Amino acid sequence: MKKRTSLLKLALVVISLAILLAAIFVVPVMIQMGNKYLQGWGYPLGVGLYVLLGLVLVAIGQSWHLLRLIEQQAVFSVASVTALTWIKRCAYGVTAIFVVTWPLFYVITQATDAPGILLMAIILTGIALIIGIFASILAQLLANAVQLKHENELTI
Repeated sequence: MKKRTSLLKLALVVISLAILLAAIFVVPVMIQMGNKYLQGWGYPLGVGLYVLLGLVLVAIGQSWHLLRLIEQQAVFSVASVTALTWIKRCAYGVTAIFVVTWPLFYVITQATDAPGILLMAIILTGIALIIGIFASILAQLLANAVQLKHENELTI
């Protein structure tokens, strides 16, 4: 089982490094653009983006924990339901932050004549929403499976 989850763990490490690089290089540029085109709204935009990146890192950490539970064959446990619940909350938080910052991205898009910025924000919002819904469904299914497992253990 460890070979199968190793690729997923490698992907989580690569995504984490990309998030850290975005925090170091991309967010300061967005803050500068926000201050230039949004008359001082760059810092709230930057805070929102840093909180967003933090939520993504928390979700990645919970995904790592879930992969460890899979390796230990303890996936049908309350800990895995808790990890999925945290992933769901983080995904919904990322979605909310993106939706709140859409007007700021729109103003930057209009000022710089770069429609890719707003399009990227909309696509990432959709991805975060889909991840949140999927994690919610998985958490509910897993909670039902854990409850059935517990009832089965009591019966035997």
